[in-house]
Amino acid sequence: MNIGIDIDGVIANFVGTFIPLAERRYGVQFAERDIYVHDLYLVLGVAEEEALRLIRMTIESNPEPYSGAVEALGQLNAQHNIILLTARPEDLMDVTVEWLTRWSIPHAQLVHLNEGLKHETSLSLDMIVDDHLREAFGFIGKVPHIVVFDRPWNQTFNVSGLFNRVHNWEELLAFVSRLAAES
Repeated sequence: MNIGIDIDGVIANFVGTFIPLAERRYGVQFAERDIYVHDLYLVLGVAEEEALRLIRMTIESNPEPYSGAVEALGQLNAQHNIILLTARPEDLMDVTVEWLTRWSIPHAQLVHLNEGLKHETSLSLDMIVDDHLREAFGFIGKVPHIVVFDRPWNQTFNVSGLFNRVHNWEELLAFVSRLAAES
């Protein structure tokens, strides 16, 4: 399978680095559960440009991978084609490549796409894994299996069953195994 996987919020614990930076900058305290929407400028109540500066600082601060991410990606990469999709600022792609190397993140390909427009990729994907609901919804009808990594900023009832939700890398591995067994 060709599996497209987002980096920040799925592999990289972006908020684990972002929160302390924002707390130091603004003198406020908050937790991951307080990030109720993907657009961080809305969460902080700052201009988009200011949020983008904090996002850049976070990326440049080398966020750690989520627990189990590197090992799970190793298992997936042994059996599937892992394509990392990111909307990180394009001028930080060298930082992203260094980050992938530093943390030994296995993958076949790294693709930069614009925020909110990942679904416009010409890549042929069998599965997409993202934490951004708008990105996930953009893939409906284009990718057979859409997986949303459960985060406070992507909560929805999903009453139409448009995507699958996982809470950690172990659940993602189990989901991929079930799909492979059904094929």
